[in-house]
Amino acid sequence: MPVSPSARQLNRYFLISWLFAVVQVAGLQDIRPFAEPAVAGWALAATLSYAFLYLLPTLLIVHLLRPLLSRTLPKAAPALIALLAIGLVGLTQTLLFADHIIRNMYGFHINGFVVDLVLAPGGIAALGASLGTQIAAGLVVLALLAAQAAAYAWVMRRDGLGRWTARIRWRWVLLAVVMLSTGERVAYAYSAATNFQPILFASEHYPLYQPLTMRKLAKRFGISSAAADEQGQGLHVKEGRLAYPLAPLRVAAPKQPLNIVWLVAESLRFDMLDPQIMPRLWNFSNDALRLEKHFSGGNLTQMGVFSMFYGLYGNNWFPMHAARRAPVLMDVLQQQNYQFSLNTSQRFTYPAFDKTIFVNMRPQDMHALEAGAPPWQRDVQNIDDILSFIDRRDPARPFMTYMFFESTHAPYDFPEQAAIARPYLEDFNYLTADFKKDIGPIKNRYINAAHHIDAQIGRVIDHLKATGLLEKTVVIVLGDHGEEFMERGRWGHSAEFNRFQTSTPAVIRVPGQAPRVIKGISSHLDIPATLMPLLGVQNPPADYSSGYDLLAANFHRDFAVAADWNRIAYIGNDYKVSFPINTLGAAHNEVTDGNDHPLADSSAALQAIRTAMLDIMVNLTRFSRRSSS
Repeated sequence: MPVSPSARQLNRYFLISWLFAVVQVAGLQDIRPFAEPAVAGWALAATLSYAFLYLLPTLLIVHLLRPLLSRTLPKAAPALIALLAIGLVGLTQTLLFADHIIRNMYGFHINGFVVDLVLAPGGIAALGASLGTQIAAGLVVLALLAAQAAAYAWVMRRDGLGRWTARIRWRWVLLAVVMLSTGERVAYAYSAATNFQPILFASEHYPLYQPLTMRKLAKRFGISSAAADEQGQGLHVKEGRLAYPLAPLRVAAPKQPLNIVWLVAESLRFDMLDPQIMPRLWNFSNDALRLEKHFSGGNLTQMGVFSMFYGLYGNNWFPMHAARRAPVLMDVLQQQNYQFSLNTSQRFTYPAFDKTIFVNMRPQDMHALEAGAPPWQRDVQNIDDILSFIDRRDPARPFMTYMFFESTHAPYDFPEQAAIARPYLEDFNYLTADFKKDIGPIKNRYINAAHHIDAQIGRVIDHLKATGLLEKTVVIVLGDHGEEFMERGRWGHSAEFNRFQTSTPAVIRVPGQAPRVIKGISSHLDIPATLMPLLGVQNPPADYSSGYDLLAANFHRDFAVAADWNRIAYIGNDYKVSFPINTLGAAHNEVTDGNDHPLADSSAALQAIRTAMLDIMVNLTRFSRRSSS
């Protein structure tokens, strides 16, 4: 009968697994900041101790269950313990590998955004990974599990590592790890107190890094710096009950309500609005309101689309989602008996717009084409369906259509006839692509996809003209956020708040409004404040949003605000500064000039935006009230 492994055998297995993890954690590091001996020593201690901490839950689970399984299920215990040890350690190694890939591509670790992506229905599909990428990822996972299985089998052999580990006193190993961890904790705390940035920045390379700060204690011993007080400070928002809108809406519905056609393209950045790339939209923008320095309310779909419908900062997503609260804009449209056709070439469940923006919509009005045909074909089919809806609707009632194009989401999909930029990368595999070498051909795929979407937008415009509806319809064309192609060192979005990841085209045509161009800053947050007066809402925009009416003669913005899962960013002409919100773990302010170049001295920027930051802090909690309990 098979015998359950001994505690010493399991310790040998975890020793090998720890060495594997050390290699993976070391691979997350950037060698350049570690030229300084103090930083190199800290990084070595952090790498060794965090590799152990990542494996610690599995180590404890296996050691705690081993005697229990051996007593209660003696025959099955060896196999069950093996499955636990190999499976859980393999999962940890897989997560470390996935974190390495995600950080290299997007600049952040596995976080709430990534977890939501994995768990939400349609989330993984939203990545648009090719079959080659999925196969490569599967092979990597199998290889990691195979390596763990081989290590386990080796240490279970009688000779295994016994000769080299027989004299190891495991309690001393544990003590050494504790001392390493304590040392790097204290070093981090000292760095935080003195604003020693090499260690503060190096800590961001570790997934789930938990900083230790002792600024008050350090000040008592005379250890502090003015820069430490000025920089690295996040915003802490205390949640309360939802207060949205701030006052009941006063509405005098127009006698001749305008239709609304709302077109949003995934990852469509500002410079795609170009006469060669998107000629139909460019020509249309010359007869509309064109916003030339327009910013999304986020650097990812969730915050971008949320901000354009609610007119609120992205952090408000969480209370709105918890309360299942639709935007007041959609409330008013429903109250005025609008007909709806809500279309997407992805899903409404990821992000969870079915529980926020469209939570009160009838299922028969929501049309998602999330699988089957490639994205460019799904986009074409959705436009076909929207045009059919316009023709079949009740002409006595106003209508609202929404379309979310997917073609411009990586890997950037298009029909061959839309290929205007060559050469383009034929097989875009996320895991094997060389983003420095192949970024030009990758971007050409994106340009071709944008050109394809332009043709679909043109179809809508042509149909509105042909049916005589254009002069009765508000047309809105936006990107949900931008997309970077290594202009500032990253590919994709969700990582930074630079213009490439946050700025989108914005074209709004309102019947009766003269064409014009706004060259200054505008924001997705301004869309509801622009539409609500057209629907007869008499409240000031401040009652329901943090935006401004783009059609007002005195429209002006000093800055825009964008958010992601745990940061918020001030975006101005001269400076851009991001701040963590209620963040656990290492985080610091990212400060750049207006062209997204990092500033060596951020103190002047932080001082210059102090008044704006006070406004942002007020708006962060303006639609929540502190509980009376």
